[in-house]
Amino acid sequence: MITRRRFLVATGAGVVAAAYGPMRALAQGGSQTITLTGTATHLGQYLYFPFEVPANVNRINVKITKQGGATTGVGLFDQRGDGYQSAGFRGIYGEERSEFFVAADRASQSFIPGPILPGTWTVVVPVFLTAGPGAAGPPTTVTATVTLTFGEQAAAFVPGLAPDVVLDQPGWYRGDLHCHTPESSDAWKSNSAMAPSQWAEAMRKVGLDYAAMTDHNVISQNFNLAQAAGSDVLLIAGEEMTNWFHGHATVTGIDVGDWLDWRQTPAGLPLPSGEPGARIQTFLATAREMGAFVSAAHPVAAHLSWQFQLDGELDPAARPDAFEVWTGAFQPDDEGALKMWDTRVREGWKTWANGGTDLHGVNNTEGFAVGTPTTVVYAERLAKTDIVAALRKGRSFVTRRPDGVELYLTGAARQGQRQIVGGTLYGAQSDVAEIEVLVRRATGMRLLILRDGEPISVTPITADAQTVTAAVPIGPFGGAVRAEVRSVPQIDPAAPRAGRTDMEAFTNPILLVNGPVPADAAPVFAPPGPPGPRRTAAAAAPAAAAPSGSATGAPIPATGSSAAVALAAAGAAGAASALRRRVGPGAAVPMTITEFQLRASGDGGLAGVRLRITAQVTEERPDGTRVLTRWVPACCATHESPISVDARSLDAPSGTWVEADGTWVEGTGQRGTTPVLELHRWRVLDDPPPRREA
Repeated sequence: MITRRRFLVATGAGVVAAAYGPMRALAQGGSQTITLTGTATHLGQYLYFPFEVPANVNRINVKITKQGGATTGVGLFDQRGDGYQSAGFRGIYGEERSEFFVAADRASQSFIPGPILPGTWTVVVPVFLTAGPGAAGPPTTVTATVTLTFGEQAAAFVPGLAPDVVLDQPGWYRGDLHCHTPESSDAWKSNSAMAPSQWAEAMRKVGLDYAAMTDHNVISQNFNLAQAAGSDVLLIAGEEMTNWFHGHATVTGIDVGDWLDWRQTPAGLPLPSGEPGARIQTFLATAREMGAFVSAAHPVAAHLSWQFQLDGELDPAARPDAFEVWTGAFQPDDEGALKMWDTRVREGWKTWANGGTDLHGVNNTEGFAVGTPTTVVYAERLAKTDIVAALRKGRSFVTRRPDGVELYLTGAARQGQRQIVGGTLYGAQSDVAEIEVLVRRATGMRLLILRDGEPISVTPITADAQTVTAAVPIGPFGGAVRAEVRSVPQIDPAAPRAGRTDMEAFTNPILLVNGPVPADAAPVFAPPGPPGPRRTAAAAAPAAAAPSGSATGAPIPATGSSAAVALAAAGAAGAASALRRRVGPGAAVPMTITEFQLRASGDGGLAGVRLRITAQVTEERPDGTRVLTRWVPACCATHESPISVDARSLDAPSGTWVEADGTWVEGTGQRGTTPVLELHRWRVLDDPPPRREA
């Protein structure tokens, strides 16, 4: 058993030179066909077809055909073996596709390029269904036709980088932990699955900061995430471990090239005799060794349910980091998952909750959409390691959509204890924990504070920002306190099959423990949102929801939508483009242009700086964009230098003067290295301002 391998590294140039170089030959152009057969007799069966690869092969083609009604997939292991968690895994399809190839420099979708080395390779065929009632049916003959092509190998494929630190500051970041691309064969079949670069663009439109690429048992989606993401969103390498017979789990935060096996058997069932397989503890230990976050996906959803519950009851090491309590539109099975999770927490499982869209294609009638739901996490940076660390600490809440209800749960207790969601408060049985929930964007809804899954208070929400408190005794056995917001059940006309219930948002709990305060129980405080460092046009809340006097500064009444605005490389923008430093946030109140210039010319950096500008719309372009110009005294080389702004969503005619409030971030891949100022809000001025700085 191989507990961990970065198999792309193992197939790199050094290994090729040692293992393949001495047998290298000139291209021969010939081929050899191998025919392998087996019989599919029952659901849950795996057929293994080993075959020999001689020297000088540069491409392998595999095609599966069947005589009978069984439904199967097909995958491949190379000469390193087909054992559990083998470094030799090269890819797999579900029932939707049956033919693929691999070579050193390229491979079919979902498969991994790499050198074709001599040895015993293996085709694996999982059997999903057989014809007839129940798990058994008439046998199906499965034929694997393998074609070996001889010749000189091309240079080995080298994967790209994964995104690093996108924003180096703490904050509430919005994301999706269950995303499919065409690398999942069922998503490919939908004809509307998004590639990672399309995910990044969709994230910008709805206002997500991060997303995990979690395709079924494959990792080819992770090969070029940095290029796909650009510089303003975080795409995280991931996988959905898809045990076709016993449940799925999303894995967030693996390295490029890491892969996790799916062949686990639950407690109470025997491990396959003489075949690869393991218990769920081995899978979880391997994922954690890789530094990843594991969540049991759609855990009570019929045949997709998590069937390793008994394992977790018998052994805490068999418990996932979280349950995906909310998948897509919140439906009755999600209510069941919520109740199941509350029960597990009450039983002492330190297993958190999260949400994920499980979006396989944007064209669907089940209510699946980008950011529905959104998992909002408090992390030290917008970076893979920080997002994963925060998820594993339960510092998150789940909301229906990126601009949905916000829930900020905090608690305080004796000896100066103060914790945010996911934290733990200690005390004697008679001590009281002071629980506070700040609710935003929930007017007309109701807030529930729950202890161990049972409501202890229900409060109507009558304001856009409202704080609700509760005094909760520690009690003899402690407990778990969380919050949720409910509205009314709704039928989405665009997705009538979604059947969504009344859930709008819920938090992870703050845990209460009857016992002394540990010496290392430092207070943890996170200022409330709005989540994330930026707002995009589609994600901005109506009327700019920041309350007056908040940390975001006095609001500007919005007369139009928020906009992403790119400053051209002139004046202060030129200095910003040259600096491109990441620093902590700037002043709470937006900077003026002069303050901004001083910071750009000093050591303070620009990222995260809030900026307020007053400018005139000087051009309406055919593509719908607007050009704004603001005259700034003493800017750069000359006085009165104009600063041009490309306003993508600014619905104001030429000649109009506007005041705009935004946050400075770095440019996206689509905009090259041009820095970006993203507007929170803007308003049209009734009269032109005097020619001075706003």
